[in-house]
Amino acid sequence: MNINPEFRRNLWLELTTFRLIGMPMILGALLFLTYLLDGKHYGEAVARTALILFGLLAFLWGTRLASEALITEIRDHTWDSQRMSLIGPWSMTWGKMLGSTIYPWYGALICMLVYLTSQPALGLSMIETVVLMVGSGLLGQAIGLLSSLQAIRKSQRYGRFQTTAFLVLGAGSALSVLSWPFAESAAIFWYDRYYPDDRFVLTSLVVFLIWAVFGIYRMIRAELQLRSLPWAWGMFVLFLMGYVTGFFGDRMLATGQSVWQMRLLGAFLITLVLAYGTAFSERKDPVALRRLLQYLSLYEWRRAMQTFPLWLSTLPFVLLTCTILVFVDLTSSPVADAKSVAIYAVAMVLFLLRDLGILLFLNLGRNPKRADMLTILLLILLYGVIPTILSALDFDRLTGLFWPVPGTSADIVLPAALAQAVVILGLMVGRWRKHHCHY
Repeated sequence: MNINPEFRRNLWLELTTFRLIGMPMILGALLFLTYLLDGKHYGEAVARTALILFGLLAFLWGTRLASEALITEIRDHTWDSQRMSLIGPWSMTWGKMLGSTIYPWYGALICMLVYLTSQPALGLSMIETVVLMVGSGLLGQAIGLLSSLQAIRKSQRYGRFQTTAFLVLGAGSALSVLSWPFAESAAIFWYDRYYPDDRFVLTSLVVFLIWAVFGIYRMIRAELQLRSLPWAWGMFVLFLMGYVTGFFGDRMLATGQSVWQMRLLGAFLITLVLAYGTAFSERKDPVALRRLLQYLSLYEWRRAMQTFPLWLSTLPFVLLTCTILVFVDLTSSPVADAKSVAIYAVAMVLFLLRDLGILLFLNLGRNPKRADMLTILLLILLYGVIPTILSALDFDRLTGLFWPVPGTSADIVLPAALAQAVVILGLMVGRWRKHHCHY
């Protein structure tokens, strides 16, 4: 039988005879002890212990191994040889994801079997319980692996803090899904309809798991030096906008706003969050930026799109949602009485351009190692410290110079945002021409 070579290699490394015997013995001893302490009753106490052990194995141990799957390869100097092999990106994806975590899953499936046979009280069918437990475990591991891949693409310098962050992110995501059945059951309101919470949550779990695995596949394609158009990221942005804004309904309406205005505002805010997130999570490589500019100058649009960083691919969605939001906001009432949403949306886009300009300006310097952290500190100063000081001094109107606080006049916030964006982007272009423009 032709088995994925990456998966087969992990099977040889992880599933030794000693480990195959040791795992059920340890788990059996713990579960049997719980059975005895509960008065030899095979019920709730055993089920609770099995669920805890499942979480420790699938969420903590499995997510840790998934997060370190490629980091370990790089540390052992075996990743470059794997990249030169004939293993394709899809085989590498599921070989890494399932192969590196095969031993924790061996124990987790034993715990799940005990849990299913010890009368769990989740109110779900057996199939739904299996989907919930396995899906949440895989989602946590996929998020951990995806986060580590993104960090590796940004910089191959990593330490214990980074691996712990990947573990917390993945395990936290999995635990938040698995804890749902223990909360009070309630129908979920999505796009003006109520849906049973069990079907909605399980369907969402499967969909987000598919996106996470697909994201790993695209990352590994990039690691294997295979060029791809950014259509997958665009589809994910559209999906996330559509998914999240579906929760906006009549119960969240502000005075004078329609449901669709609220949903447009939600979509706009999602694109802003994604723009900031991708800008800080990606590497700002001057060589890659210079290559992108060369492709654009030669009208090689396909190669240029293949070189686009994710944050730059997100900007069109920010501008598009902002434009639609402003148009709807201005046309829903006379221009003289236009709502403040349009003002704040334009201001937020200008502040975004300013912040991206600061980030690129510092990363294009001679010592960009601490550029991202320095940018975060500057943004905390601009968005938090200075406005707080001004507010404490009763200069509330001046806080609009630094962020679009509600109630601030458009005469203050828009010129301030535009001036700052122009100045910072001008400084960034000047630094680029001085240090990195060689053609």
